[in-house]
Amino acid sequence: MKDRRKPEVYERCVAAWAIEHFDFIDITVTANAKIRGVISNRSRQIDVLLEDRFKGNPEARVIVEVKLHGRPVDIEVIEAVEAKIRDVNAGDSVIVSSGGFTSSAIRRSEENVKLTLLDYNKLVDEYSDAYDNCFANNDCGQEVLWSVDKLDEVGPGWLMYKYGKCIRCHTFHVLCQDCGSVFPIPDGSTVTCGCDDKEWGAIPESETSGHTGTPESTWLMLKLDGEYYGLQRKPIGKVASQI
Repeated sequence: MKDRRKPEVYERCVAAWAIEHFDFIDITVTANAKIRGVISNRSRQIDVLLEDRFKGNPEARVIVEVKLHGRPVDIEVIEAVEAKIRDVNAGDSVIVSSGGFTSSAIRRSEENVKLTLLDYNKLVDEYSDAYDNCFANNDCGQEVLWSVDKLDEVGPGWLMYKYGKCIRCHTFHVLCQDCGSVFPIPDGSTVTCGCDDKEWGAIPESETSGHTGTPESTWLMLKLDGEYYGLQRKPIGKVASQI
C-alpha cells in the first residue's frame, strides 16, 4: 500500500478486514461507497458498505464506520451513525475504532449499532498488502480490493472467480479462475476473458434489463451459452474518492 495518512490506511485495512469477515457467498462489500440519503437527499459517504448481492433489501444493508481516534469514541458518534442508518435505509451498522469507546457510547449503542475495537498496528500488519493494482486507471495505484473466492452454479457447471472493485474509480475487476485472466470491466462495457466462451459485463440497471424505478445498482454480469447470469452488484452513480 502506498504511503498514506494514517486514517486513510486504517480505513482501507478495515475494508480488507470486512472482506474477510463478511464477504460470504450472498454478500457484496464496497469500500468508500456513496449512497443518496432518502431523508437528506444528499450523497452520503459510507466507509464500508455490506449488501445482499442479489436484492436491494434494506434489512441486509450494513454500514461500517471507521474511526481512527487517539481517544475513545463518544456518544455523539453513536448518535450520528444512528442518523445515517435511517438516512441511507440500512438495517445495521458497525463502528470500528482504534481507541475504544466511552462507557456512555457503549450504553447508547443499541442492537443496530455494534462496536468493534481494532488496533491500528495489528490491523495494518495483517491487511496492508491486501490491495492490488487498478488496471482501469493508472492514477489509482494499488486500490483494488479482491473478494474471497466465489463459487456459483452457472449453466451446466460451476463458475470459480474473484471479483474486485477499485475504491477510487470503483471499476469492477475479475479474476477468472478457469483461464487465470485478470481484467477490469468499465461500467457499460463487456470483456471476453481467455476462456473465449465467457463474456463479462458491468451493466447498469435499466428498463431494458427489466428494472423499474430509479436505477440503484451496476451489475457484474456473465454471458455463457446465450444465458445471462447476475454475479455481483455495486451502488450506482459512484463518486471518486477525495482522500
